[in-house]
Amino acid sequence: MHDSTVRALPSAELADSPWYDCAGPDSGHRERDVIAAFSEITTEAITATRLEGLLSLLGRKLCQLLGVMRCSVYLRRDDGRFRGAAGYCERDGDISAAVQAQEAGIPGDHFSREVIDTAAPVLISDVTSDPRPHRRTMEHWHVRAMLGVPLVFDDEVIGLIFVDNVDQEHVYTGEDVALAELFARLGALFLRQAMLNADLKKKAAEVVRQKNTLAYLADVHQKLTNAVLDGASIQAVVTLLGELSAKPVVLYNEDFQVLAWSAPPALKMTQPPVLSARIRQLPSVRRTLAGLSASCPSAVVPQTLAVGLGRRHLMCRLVIEGRPSGYLGIVEVGRSLEHRDSKLAEHGATVLSLQILSERRQAEAEGQAREDFLSDLLHRARDAEQLIRRGPQFGVDLSQPHVLVRFSLDHANQSVSVSVGRKLVIEALARALDTPDPAAVSLPGAVIALVRLPEGAEPEDLREAVGEVRTALAPRLNVRTAAISAVCRGPEDFPMAHRELREIDELARSFGWAGGVLTADELGLFRVVAATGRVKEAVHFAHNFIRPLQDGDGDALLETWRVFVKAEGKVQATAAELGVHENTIRYRLGKIRRLVHQDPARLDCLLQARLAFQILDLAGW
Repeated sequence: MHDSTVRALPSAELADSPWYDCAGPDSGHRERDVIAAFSEITTEAITATRLEGLLSLLGRKLCQLLGVMRCSVYLRRDDGRFRGAAGYCERDGDISAAVQAQEAGIPGDHFSREVIDTAAPVLISDVTSDPRPHRRTMEHWHVRAMLGVPLVFDDEVIGLIFVDNVDQEHVYTGEDVALAELFARLGALFLRQAMLNADLKKKAAEVVRQKNTLAYLADVHQKLTNAVLDGASIQAVVTLLGELSAKPVVLYNEDFQVLAWSAPPALKMTQPPVLSARIRQLPSVRRTLAGLSASCPSAVVPQTLAVGLGRRHLMCRLVIEGRPSGYLGIVEVGRSLEHRDSKLAEHGATVLSLQILSERRQAEAEGQAREDFLSDLLHRARDAEQLIRRGPQFGVDLSQPHVLVRFSLDHANQSVSVSVGRKLVIEALARALDTPDPAAVSLPGAVIALVRLPEGAEPEDLREAVGEVRTALAPRLNVRTAAISAVCRGPEDFPMAHRELREIDELARSFGWAGGVLTADELGLFRVVAATGRVKEAVHFAHNFIRPLQDGDGDALLETWRVFVKAEGKVQATAAELGVHENTIRYRLGKIRRLVHQDPARLDCLLQARLAFQILDLAGW
């Protein structure tokens, strides 16, 4: 291992160098210049924080020793290529930026390659007539004559120094070449020492950075853990993550709908800075998001900013019970994304995944308890007093009037599970009725919900809302029938209402009915008749009953008779519903009387007509 300490070259070693072979009468003076140069270089090597400063000084001192104007210094990278590192020109000053855009030893640059391969100085006295230099580079820099010197350490070329006189002739003597070689060998020692120092400083800085990161993550872990233990909501955790990152934080579900978000107050944001659908559809962003996994939990999208791409988002996958369950995003607003942001996002995503899972489990447990309560209510599994006492913990006051709403499902065509179907019914009813989620229970082929009646309302008043629910469920649930029970005013009424709804469903299935919404009250007498199971006879009766009206203007008469029955035999109400004069209704009723040979206003005829129309409605006629 080579001694890495910087040392001055002893006079004996200088005497053995090739420089003495070519020494002239001023050799002692030039020796003192070399020693003076390295005195300054030693200070730079010890104090410099960047290699560029030391390399620039090496090149500048060599220019002064040789009496030329310009130098460029190249360093070997880990891949073996030599990239420009520093440069100086007496006329133009620091030219490091231009040199750093260059590479030595590229195809066509046989000059630099010769210096590297021989590890010895190479002189080109006339660039224009020598085939070795890279022609375009020489023309660009206006080089007339150039000396290339390797920086050699442990028999390995670690860098290159090129000197020239900027578009002017210059004669390099043998003494100049030897001096440059000796200078470069000494310079390589200092350069190697500086590189070791820089590497040590870099490693020390990395240790400090990692230590700070660990301390930061420990603090993050403690704050997040304490927040969860204190019962913080998902929104509270997201807000805490926003405070820790000092950037906006957005929590998404799998469909990129925002579940929660937070932003530092100083940003004065009123809307979440979401990752837009247009950006998500970019091929690079889609690939990055699809590639997020346990081995690659977070990534920045888009990876580079461009016009129209907006802000960068650090996206982290949420995984719950082995399944992707959303994303956590930290948005680059106000401050740039940092390495620790990815660790914060990953830690936060883990905490949120556990919290979401916990809330799901709690909701499922509460939902199961509500379902058990409703099941006990329908089957009268517990005494009335106990049911009344348990009701409030599920948001149910059994002292108030309620109805049961039954959604009969065709499970042969269902694409969702029983639990999902029940959840869909609950959410749709809550929206349509503008109430909290009602209690509901899943039974074979049906979902039954418990709905409180508003004060002064009747089951009929819920028909429109239940119809809206059935329509809303249609894309995902195949609801065969929807039925509303009679009013239940105490625990003892619910088993009977449940049985009536089941009978209504069986009745509708017998007639193949799949219409709107049925109520138990409107099917009172018909349920008793149809319970005999003589469906064909019932349909035959209905058709025979209205047959006399099917000729002539029977449609108008049938419509009048239907409305008259619905209006409970009241002429004025029938006329208002049809928008005609009362005398027109009396004329039509008289015509109906002559055709059916019965008075449509008599009670027995009203009951028969009601039964006939109900049968025809259920039969889809």
